[in-house]
Amino acid sequence: MTHSSNITAEAIPVWNALKNALEQERFPQMLLLDGLAGIGKKLIAMELAKILCEHSNEPLIWLIPLDGDAKDRDTPAKIDARTEELSQKFIQNPFHTGYITESAIISVGMVENLLKNFELKASGNRVVIITNADLMNEQSANKLLKTFEEVPPNTYFILTAASRHLLLPTIRSRSTCFSVPFASNGEVARILTAYGYSAPTEGILEFAAGSAGKAMLALDSNYLELKEKIATYANHALSGDASAAILYAQEIDKSINTIAFFLEGLALYLLKTNNPEHLVHIQSINFLLRAVLAKKFTTEHAIQNIALRMAQKEI
Repeated sequence: MTHSSNITAEAIPVWNALKNALEQERFPQMLLLDGLAGIGKKLIAMELAKILCEHSNEPLIWLIPLDGDAKDRDTPAKIDARTEELSQKFIQNPFHTGYITESAIISVGMVENLLKNFELKASGNRVVIITNADLMNEQSANKLLKTFEEVPPNTYFILTAASRHLLLPTIRSRSTCFSVPFASNGEVARILTAYGYSAPTEGILEFAAGSAGKAMLALDSNYLELKEKIATYANHALSGDASAAILYAQEIDKSINTIAFFLEGLALYLLKTNNPEHLVHIQSINFLLRAVLAKKFTTEHAIQNIALRMAQKEI
């Protein structure tokens, strides 16, 4: 369950600044929290919402990116049901990064469903949390702009995003922005323990890179076993045998999540070799990772492409 004691030590200065703003009655009606996935932005947002709505009967309102068929993101009953399901998961564990998939978006239909909440006057403070706001497309963001330009009385929007620069400039300019820092390894381990995970290994902490949520997803996805496969694949490719690397990779699950982990782990493996010649491969991997997540390349294509590049030792 959420609790302010689970806010990481690195994020405490942000939390204290926002609490002070609340106490001094200068809390912004538009707040944007940005930073890595899985570092506790949603936890801070929920804890702020608790304080803001302490004396209000208004329920917390969520706008969460959803995956699935387009028609499901335009049907109010389905939007509400899925949003309720995800918000309960966030309440149980606001760090985990596995609840929102790569194909999830915030659609115009979802924004229209959200705006129905403002047809009636609020009886007290009302808080809207928009998670992963950078997954709004331009049409959805423009649909919200009028509300953002004239935020109703006693209404507070708290947005989270990987980076403020992924949002429209018109949204950024209307928001008070705070960057939430990534966590130390000690804090990542503490958060994992607090949410029922075993103590992470050095390999998990290294892969998590300051994100407790990423560490959780890695543990749930058996990343350590995948790490061994990465080493074998890399050794085949770097020795010039792309065919052996590609053949070996056939046994690896080709889901986007797994291949995203595979590519990130491969980049980390190459980085640890301290070989300057491998930097070009790391750049290629980062390009392929973005392409896979954007569904511009298939996961199979990415695995084959980087094996060939590494075997040829050139782009």
